[in-house]
Amino acid sequence: MSDSGEQALLPASIAVGSATLPIWPEHQVIAPMSARLMGVTVFDDHASYHPALIDATLAAERDPRFRDTIFKGGCGIKVRKVEAWGAPAAALIHARALMLAHHTLSRRPVFADDTWASVYRAGDYCMPHSHLRCNASIVYMLDPGDVDPEDALAGRLCFADPRIEACCPHEAGRVTQHVMPEMAPGTMLIFASDYLHNVNPYHGQRPRITLSWNVTLERLPGRAGEGWQ
Repeated sequence: MSDSGEQALLPASIAVGSATLPIWPEHQVIAPMSARLMGVTVFDDHASYHPALIDATLAAERDPRFRDTIFKGGCGIKVRKVEAWGAPAAALIHARALMLAHHTLSRRPVFADDTWASVYRAGDYCMPHSHLRCNASIVYMLDPGDVDPEDALAGRLCFADPRIEACCPHEAGRVTQHVMPEMAPGTMLIFASDYLHNVNPYHGQRPRITLSWNVTLERLPGRAGEGWQ
């Protein structure tokens, strides 16, 4: 693997079905958010590859090589190693995550230390946590699932960290407000890995599916999660 980063080895485009899609569309915009090292981009061509990516995710979920059940509050069913699923749509979104990290982190070399999908079904949620041994984390909204008419915050990604000024509008360092990004399908968010975040309980019937990456600026030895999973 090149020390120039994994992004340096990517092709310019990937064919998904009958569509040949660029790994980083021309004029793709990364918008800043209300925290240091937090940005968001939306891929307008997501309808071209989402059906194939949903199929690939659910197929990988059934594969014991990738399926990883933690516990009810452990962010649904984990489907590990997005880049190893052998699906063009998965290869495309993996490439786009690497390119988002590369562009956001001053075009430095980037490496995917850990990758996974989270498949939430009714009652699943994600307890507050940060991510170890990485510089930046990325989450991509593949399918938000069903809207809960009685709970607008169900299934929402939330940041509640005293280092985020927007979380502390009343007194510095005291969290009284959550940052909850709008995560429509095709939205990819990058944030500092040490920010405390969670996902509220999901109540829908259709699976809620996100994909995630932990990104580093150098290739790390060992295996992500080794010694603490």
